[in-house]
Order: sequence, then structure tokens, then C-alpha cells
Amino acid sequence: MKKIILLLSSALALGGCATSRTIIGQDGKPLHKISCDGSVLSIDACYEKAGEICGSAGYDIAKQDGSVTPFFFAGSGGSFTAGSVVSRSVLVRCKAVS
Repeated sequence: MKKIILLLSSALALGGCATSRTIIGQDGKPLHKISCDGSVLSIDACYEKAGEICGSAGYDIAKQDGSVTPFFFAGSGGSFTAGSVVSRSVLVRCKAVS
């Protein structure tokens, strides 16, 4: 059990690289939802991913969200694991190439 908790907290803390998915906005145009979760990444990782997706045309930020949720696991023998889950995302629309 202790190993599972340690692995879970490590995975949550490290996160990964920024990920994205394309969705359709209310106006019928594509938007890119980019997530850069984890305590190792910053919001800059989301902006970097937006730059990769949209290229030299650039992008407009439609929405930006973020939260930090603390967690605590009490184990047997008085041991415990504590940390936080960090979530960040931006919603961007690529500008049209002129």
C-alpha cells in the first residue's frame, strides 16, 4: 500500500508534458484545449504548446484556468504522505494566417 501511495504521489507531482485536444467552439470554429498539469510544469508550458500548434500566425487566449488541490494519506504506523495536485489549462484559438 505504501508503494502505491508513493507512486501515485510521484506521478501527480511530476505530471508530464503539455497535452492538447481540439474542440469546436460555440461559433463552430476550432479551439485548442491545452493542459499543463503537475508541479513541475508552469503555465509557460501551455503557451509553448499553443505556439507549436498555431505556429507563426499566433493565437488568442479564450480562457485560462488553474487550481491546486492538496491531498493527505495517513498510513499505518504513523506514516503519512502529503502533497498537492496542480491543474492548469488554457483554451486558445489560432489566428488566421494573413
